[in-house]
Parts: sequence; C-alpha cells; structure tokens
Amino acid sequence: MSISQPKISSRWTYENTAHGSIPDVPELFMFGTDDIRKALPLENHSHPGCFELVYVQRGRATWELLDTSYETRGGDIFHTRPDEWHSGGFKSIEPSKIWWMLIQAPQSTGWLCLPEREKIYFQEALYSLPRVIQVGTLAVDAFSTIRLWLEKDHFLRSTIIRQAILEILLLLIQTHSDQTNIADDLLDHFNGFIARMKEDPAWRPSVQQLADEFGISASHFHKTFQAHTGLSPMSYIERTRLKEASRLLTETQIPVTEIAHHLGYQTSQHFATVFKRYMGRTPSQWRAMINYPKLLIAFFLLFRFR
Repeated sequence: MSISQPKISSRWTYENTAHGSIPDVPELFMFGTDDIRKALPLENHSHPGCFELVYVQRGRATWELLDTSYETRGGDIFHTRPDEWHSGGFKSIEPSKIWWMLIQAPQSTGWLCLPEREKIYFQEALYSLPRVIQVGTLAVDAFSTIRLWLEKDHFLRSTIIRQAILEILLLLIQTHSDQTNIADDLLDHFNGFIARMKEDPAWRPSVQQLADEFGISASHFHKTFQAHTGLSPMSYIERTRLKEASRLLTETQIPVTEIAHHLGYQTSQHFATVFKRYMGRTPSQWRAMINYPKLLIAFFLLFRFR
C-alpha cells in the first residue's frame, strides 16, 4: 500500500504564449499564484523585457539580486527590472503564499492604453522604485481580481484586468514617495558592516552596538538599514549565516554539528530549529534535497555506461 504524500505547493498560472494574449492587455506576459508548504528550489533566472512583481500575501520569502539579499514578509512586494538575473534566497523559495506577474516594460506606444506622457511617467517611476515595498493588504483585491477575470469570458475582461494592473503599479509608486533618504556616510557604514558579515558570518553584534558604532540611535539604524537592504539588521545577520550554512550543506560533506559551531550556533539543535524556520526543512533534509538530483545523475551514468 502506498501512502500519498501531502502537496508541497499549490500553483495557478496564466501565460500569454500558452493561453493567448489578453485583448488590449498584451503587456501582461505571465501571472500566477503559489501556496508553498515547504521550501522549493528557485534557481537564477531572468525575464527579458519584463518587470516582475511578487506580492507576499502570507509567510516570508527571500530573494537574491545583484549579490544582495532582500527579505519580504506578508504585505511586501518585491520587484525586478527587465533582464535582471535573480533567484530565491539560498536558491529556494520559503513556505509562503505569493502572487506574481510579469509585465512588459513601458516602452511601446499605447502601453496599457495610456497616453504618451503617462507612459513616460510610469517608465521613470518603475525604474526608480526600491526593491521591497510594504503595501499591506491593499494589493490582495487587485491580484485576486486579475486572476478572477483571467478566467472569465466577458466584454469588460480586458478593461478590468488593465485597471487592476494600474492599481497595483500606482500603489507601488505612491508608497515609494515615502521612502527614507539615507546619507552617504551612513551608506558607507552599512556597506562596511555588510562586508564584515560576509567575511565572518559567526559575528553577532546587537543593534545597539552597531548604532553606537555609527553614532546614531538604535531605532534610526534599524529603520535606515532596512530601507537600504530590505532586511532588518538581525534578519540580515541571520540570513548571512544561513546563506553560508546553505553553501556548506550543498558544497561540502562537513557534518551538520560542525557547521553549526562554525557559524556561532551554541548547539546543532538550535541551528536546526532556526534553519527549518526559514527554509521549511532541517539542515539534513535540505542536504538530502539538494543531493537527490546528483544521485539520480550518478545512477543514470552508472547504468548507462556499465
């Protein structure tokens, strides 16, 4: 008797090359939603000519873009620009419910049926957005509306989908106007801190220690660092350690206990608890998941050429 395994992901997608372009909304290239129960691989990829917007409705997800990590939680939208290579944090996406869409960059005349000056406004605004924007629950209805009307056959289908897309874009742009400005000298301090963390992932200063070192209040340090990186200081420290842990689990056979001690965790149990909270799997389960495709290839080669 076989035991059925629970689904680790529930996905719904629309792709204009497979399902047909929406009349009067050819700019919508792909759209989808994922309800992810356990961390899944998400390798480096890009979207030629398209912006990608990912809205996290529930849970958390981390993204790697241009050697920088961006953490998102419920209510955040993360975006990439056309042709930018990016991946999930640690080449995976964590347990979460997300909505995502690929929309062509506003370059052609008549983009989303807007007059030229409005198209230019959106083009300039989209390229100046911060990577992570907190919009709360305001985006849920717009994303849900797009999915609902993608499945309808109605003469107002294109109009409502286009309106929902513009609602999401305007929400991002309006929120961007409140972005925190960061002084150049503070940016230099942040970059130095980030470089040190990459060199010594076991280092665990407190927010107050870092703020004192930079000569600012702890609350201001926390706020501006998160605006700069998309991560709180403690999340950045934890993520840096877990990124190194993921690398060691993937590229070496160092025992999990040794990895835990190397990265400054007091016990391997604490390391496993933290790792599973972020990744949805224990370190041993993660190593097994990463190595499974390698084992399949090894078995194939063994039997292919024996």
